[in-house]
Order: sequence, then C-alpha cells, then structure tokens
Amino acid sequence: MLIPQDLAAFMASPVMIILGTRDDPLVPEIARAVGAAVRREEGCIDLVVSEWQWPKTVANVRANGQLAATFARPSDYVSYQVKGRAVVAPTSAEHFNLATRYRESMVSTLGELGLEQRVVAPWLVGRDLVTLHLSVQEIFVQTPGAKAGRLIERLP
Repeated sequence: MLIPQDLAAFMASPVMIILGTRDDPLVPEIARAVGAAVRREEGCIDLVVSEWQWPKTVANVRANGQLAATFARPSDYVSYQVKGRAVVAPTSAEHFNLATRYRESMVSTLGELGLEQRVVAPWLVGRDLVTLHLSVQEIFVQTPGAKAGRLIERLP
C-alpha cells in the first residue's frame, strides 16, 4: 500500500504515537512509540518503542503480529490510525537518532502547549529500544467528529 504523501508528512511531524496490540485472550495493551520512520512507497512504518517500558506490547507483536498505530497532533487532535502486520526488528543507529530527535521535538511541542518536561519525560523513554516494522493494511481517520473511524485506504 502506498501511504499518501500528506499522511506520511503528518506521521513524521511532532505527533503523539499511540500503539495498540492484543494478546491471545484478546486483552488489549497500549504503548507509546518514540519515533516513526515512514517508508511511504513500501507502505511500511518503522516504529521505535522502549521494550523496557512496554514489554507486553512488544511480546504481543512477537506473538501475533497485529498492530495499530494512532498518530495524533497534540495541538488540535487531528488523528489517523494505521493497522497492519508487524515484526520486531533490531534498532539501527538511524532509528536511535530518530528516537532522540522525536523525544526532543515532542518535549518542545508539548512544552509550547503548557506541559512541563517533568510531566512529558515518562512518556518518552529511550531505554532498550526496538523497532516494530509495520506493513500497513488499513488507514483510518480518527480525528474527533463526523468522519472519525472512516476508512481511507485498504489493501485489496
């Protein structure tokens, strides 16, 4: 699936990245990613996450590969969700650098909205990073309002 250019740019901007997975008994688990590298022409997104902070999320991806990622702009909650199949991959130097830039950018963005760094820091952990390589199968609008939940794209 080709990820639309405008959506790829949105995902690469300072947005909150919330991950959703589930285990075999269908118990949901959420986590926060600390960076996203969008490979739009391949229809993939590399999501960097702290396995130390979110071990159940990483374990769920290892067990069943199902992953949903929601990208929400904190200033106005414009949001999109992508769903697909993921695998856990080693984190490259490029991904470590991405996570560092993302954390700095989000501290600044959320600071401009009145959140102090001491409040934001626990959300943006850089310890024991892994990469979740997500092959996108569906994209949804999740911005609050009449279009929330509307499917934008689906693989045939």
